[in-house]
This record gives sequence, structure tokens and C-alpha cells, in this order.
Amino acid sequence: MTKWVNKMDFRKFRLTYGVIALSLIISGCTYAEKEKAAEGAVSDLVAAKESTAAPSTVALAIREYILKDSSNALLSPEKIGSLDNRILKLARNEIFARHGYVFKQKDLKDYFAAKPWYHADSAYKEHLSPIEKQNVALLRDYEAKYAGYKLEPSHTDDVHLRGYIGDSGFKQKKMKVDLNGDGREEDIQLIPPETELGVFKLKVNNITMEVDSELLPYVDIVDLDIDDPYFEIALQMDSQMVSLRSTSFYAYDGETLKQIGELPDFSAHSSMYDGHGRVVSAKESNNFQTWFRNLVFRLDAEHSLHEEQQDFYPMEPPTPLTIKKEIAVQFHKDGTDEAFSLEAGDNVKFLGDDKQGHIKLQTSTGKEVWYTTGDEYVDYSIFFDGLILYD
Repeated sequence: MTKWVNKMDFRKFRLTYGVIALSLIISGCTYAEKEKAAEGAVSDLVAAKESTAAPSTVALAIREYILKDSSNALLSPEKIGSLDNRILKLARNEIFARHGYVFKQKDLKDYFAAKPWYHADSAYKEHLSPIEKQNVALLRDYEAKYAGYKLEPSHTDDVHLRGYIGDSGFKQKKMKVDLNGDGREEDIQLIPPETELGVFKLKVNNITMEVDSELLPYVDIVDLDIDDPYFEIALQMDSQMVSLRSTSFYAYDGETLKQIGELPDFSAHSSMYDGHGRVVSAKESNNFQTWFRNLVFRLDAEHSLHEEQQDFYPMEPPTPLTIKKEIAVQFHKDGTDEAFSLEAGDNVKFLGDDKQGHIKLQTSTGKEVWYTTGDEYVDYSIFFDGLILYD
């Protein structure tokens, strides 16, 4: 596996690439997926930060329209170029839904059935106005661009370590997007630092918030939960040092711009969230071997992301190992059964762990057993041959 040991002076990096930020600012992350932080702080999000503007209309309980005027005004790249592909798909079908198109796909049928303006009309024959046809074509074009910009596994021995491939040049530097579902577009911009010691700033309308990072951020507009009125702003922090990569999510409710979570990964691609409040983000673990757990985060009632603990975190694919020194294992990790030994020369597979010091192994006969780790500073290469160990 690649060893991520390339260090850099990030303030020089930021100054050198300040101008590049203006052309790359939107979502482009080009390196393999972000290295996860150290094992202990499984990273609940950073404390939420927010900035407030003068009071205005706060969003409704649901978003009525993805793009309010898409049937009577031509769309432009600055309005759709940084939207995720789930938003783009809904926006394209929204044009047909206004005419009462009867959807066959369950997800689309359920989504539009919840809109008060939608009335199914089986007589509708998919006729569109010239403006609608152009907008449908533009949305399809950007769906295709997004489909070619992928977040994929970058190593065969750990599929949770991901990287971006494809061209991100379609992403926009400045955006006009309705973030809170009130039907009014926000002006969104990421402002690069003016000096070497300056910081990036995220600006939404007249609210400006400093971005707490010395790395070059990329911007995406995502919809973490299609059933609430909000689109979120995602800033992905890119670095050649995998452990420094992260994604910060922000929400705007018409009055306040708030950071709702910082996740240890490239998490702004639609393959990493389900559109119903669930976000997956990989984090590096250095206990036992170096590997990446898929963590799960969910939006809560206050529209903040929090980690959801899992019973088991799989290693994918399992790592083949050979026992070098006798170890004690059990069939049940709670210690209710008697321990037995695996001997030197036995072949096993590392299947994952529960993040509580219990390692699941599969023996050569297919049986699954638990091995309890001890002190975090134990060198497990004394007991196992084949461990993935890298910086």
C-alpha cells in the first residue's frame, strides 16, 4: 500500500495555490481518499460554529421545488454546476412533475407525491416547452459530467481508502442556489486568503465565515436529506497527507450559516450519503494493523451530524494473515466460552473489529473467532505475518 509520508508547509501551499482556488474551488478533490485521524478520537464532529445575518424568512418544513423557475427561465451552470447528481436528477424530473407525469420509479413517485403542487395526470404525454427542453438537456449534461467524476477505492487491499477520478472542471467557482428552500437563491462563494497568513472564507449572501483549515478546500452543494428543505454546502479539504483530509458540512436556514459537522474523509460525493440523513466516512485505525473503518454519521433533529456507533466494522477485503506466535481466541467476544489457541503457521483472515479491542478472525476452516487486543502499543507483527502497516 502506498505510504503517505509527503509533508509540506501548508501556509506556502495555500499562498501558492490561492489563485488556483479560484478555478478549482468547487469540489474537485483529486487525490486518493483522505487519511483518517488517530484512532482514539473517533471524531465526533467539531463543535458547531455559526454566523448570523439579519432575520429573514426561515425555511418551510419541506422544500417545494428544487429549481423554482426551471419551467419558465433558462438554467445556467452557476445554478446547477455544483449540485450533486441526486439533486440534478430530481431537478430534471421536477420539470416533468409540474405537468403531472406519472412516475414509475418508486423513489421519484414517493418524492413528488409529497409535494403539494404535484397532481398525477395519466393523460400527460411528456410535451415540454422550448425552455423546458433546453433545461432538461442541460441537466442531463451535468448528470453525465457528475457520473464521470467518481470517488472510488484507490487500493485493492482496503476498499475504504478512496480517491477521486475524472474531471471536476464542470464545478463552479461561484454559485446561486436556494439553500434553505424558501424559493430565493443565495449567493455562495469561497474566498481565498489575501495574504500568506490569511484564511479561506465561506460567504453566503452577506454572511462570511472563516474556514478553519490551512488546506485548499473544494466546494460542493449536496442534499443530505431530500425530505428536509435544506441543501448543504460541503467543503472538502485536500492534501497529499491522507490523515489531513476532511469534509466540513454547512447549513444555512435564512438567518444563520452553521457548520453542522466535520467528517474525516472525502464525504461530499453522493456515493457517500443516501439522501436520507446518513453519511459514510472512512477513518484510519492503527490498532492491530493500518486500515480504514467506514464510520456512519446521521443528521439529528437540530440538523447536525453525529456518529452512529456500529456493532462491527468490517475490513474489506479481509486481510490474509499467518500466525507467527501462539494466540488465544474465543468464539464469543464477551468471554462466556473457553479460550483455545491458534498455533504458529495457522492461516487466518482479519475480518474487522468492534472498535472496543475485539478483533474478528476467520480460521482456515471458515470458523469465526475473536481475538482480544491488549495495550495499544503492542507490536502485533510479532504474532501475525501479513499485517498492513504503513505511515
